Amino acid sequence: MPRYVTPPRLDPDDLAGIIDPNRGFLCLTSHWRPDPEAPDPEMPGQKLSMNSYITSPGRSPCLCGSGKHYRDCCRPNRLWRPICPNPGGTDKGFSLVKPQKAVFRDVDGNLIRERLMADPRLRCTDDSLTSSFWILFGDPPVEGQYGILCFGDVELKRSRTLVATAMSDLRMRTLLALLDEIAGDVLGKPRVSQEPVYAIDKATGKMREVRPSGRRGRRRRRKR
Repeated sequence: MPRYVTPPRLDPDDLAGIIDPNRGFLCLTSHWRPDPEAPDPEMPGQKLSMNSYITSPGRSPCLCGSGKHYRDCCRPNRLWRPICPNPGGTDKGFSLVKPQKAVFRDVDGNLIRERLMADPRLRCTDDSLTSSFWILFGDPPVEGQYGILCFGDVELKRSRTLVATAMSDLRMRTLLALLDEIAGDVLGKPRVSQEPVYAIDKATGKMREVRPSGRRGRRRRRKR
């Protein structure tokens, strides 16, 4: 079953002449649905990643979630950044795509697995000796034409490491809050890191890899 760490890479050549980057957004979504050809349609099922185009008139609120008008926010930006639905679906708005992961190490795998299995907001799609895998559906699940919307992944590796992945800041906050609710007493603090995101340069039509900006600590000078 495909598992995302970064969203599907966009191809500018497929988009040229079809959509206008100055009039809307590319929206990335992931959907899960049973696989009717598998012995067990629910395990692991099928995961479909899709790109769709959403128009955004200049005076409407920008879909990136800033609260500003589109004409004063993302429209003048040189880079065309994709968005994704917030947890709860498109009725809850969108956020800029910022792929990231949180890693919990030295966990009690048996206890964590038992608790994750019992939570209805998570759907286990893979359970083996080496790893267990869950998808965040939410409560209730958001169903659409292509299946149930996925808002994050959780993987337990060899009962020792728990990895949560999400495509936006809000999705990661939601996922970490859920994990804290389920097993905060035994998980500890994770190490969170951001992955590069691919954007399209509006001026050239070329793909650019946007890496997360890091903060460098300032060195204090010793007083003499």
